[in-house]
Amino acid sequence: MSTSYQHSDDMSGLYEASSIGCVDTLNQLLHQNPQILHKISLTSFTETPLHISSLLGHLDFTKALLSHKPQLALELNSSRSTPLHLASAEGHIQIVKELVGVNEEACLVGDEEGRIPLHYAAMRGRMEVVRELVRAKPESLSLRDNINGNTTLHFCVIYNHLETLKAIVELLEPERSGELLNYTNSDGKNTILHLAVMFKQVEYLLTIPEIRSEARSMKNERGYTVHEMLERSPKDMKSLRIQLMFINYNIIDQSQTPEPTRDVADDDEEVERPRENNESNCCVIRIYKSIVNWFRPKDMDKWFKEMKSNLSVVAILISTLSF
Repeated sequence: MSTSYQHSDDMSGLYEASSIGCVDTLNQLLHQNPQILHKISLTSFTETPLHISSLLGHLDFTKALLSHKPQLALELNSSRSTPLHLASAEGHIQIVKELVGVNEEACLVGDEEGRIPLHYAAMRGRMEVVRELVRAKPESLSLRDNINGNTTLHFCVIYNHLETLKAIVELLEPERSGELLNYTNSDGKNTILHLAVMFKQVEYLLTIPEIRSEARSMKNERGYTVHEMLERSPKDMKSLRIQLMFINYNIIDQSQTPEPTRDVADDDEEVERPRENNESNCCVIRIYKSIVNWFRPKDMDKWFKEMKSNLSVVAILISTLSF
């Protein structure tokens, strides 16, 4: 058998071993061809055996590869992802620890979309992995992707992994958390709380003290506070609940109630809408104001009990006006 065929067979065997996590086969191949791991870059494969074992969660095989050639931890596949990207996305915490232990700089490597391993862990809600990556490289929290300029905290909100966001904030010093919470993305130029208002998923975020303390002063790059963002969002039952939560947490004053205004989508162009075309909206707002004034809390516990029993009435009124 020619040398080229032998090399091809050995390399195929190496990749097959990586897909099933067979350490015995790896050791046998290394015994037969001690340079085999150094010839991976000469093949036409789009990823390394370490990418495969990291993706599939083969811990022992991954450790064996790293012990023989730790430089594999920084090799990129065809999407410019490191093995740490794949292990982080899949939530293989032990493999993540091994890869980070070999080279922490892998935490800061962006793929073809500028996303680092921490971004993928946040997108998939891999809380243990997120903690490990943040501890290894806290500065990675400031890095943004190349698509929409999202940070890790933005991804937590966009993919609705709010428990993961809370876990991150708990790891940070107060000054650092305040800075990160006020970061805006490049897509809508919004902070994470502005995004949460848009997605109507504010309730859990407001249980995080660090977010509550920043909420009143948070502004996006258009200069809107979160309350102003809420006023410019479509009015429905969720927006009513958010308004009441803002009052309860002193993010806005109790005297503040929403006024008829333009939609967020019209932010780039000021348009005065004809009054005659906005009668139903004005009617809804008047009802809304009456409800807020009626429920303005003197006794907070009593207020919430009354609010719960009357929300169904509000829903009927708004549904009627919609037709």
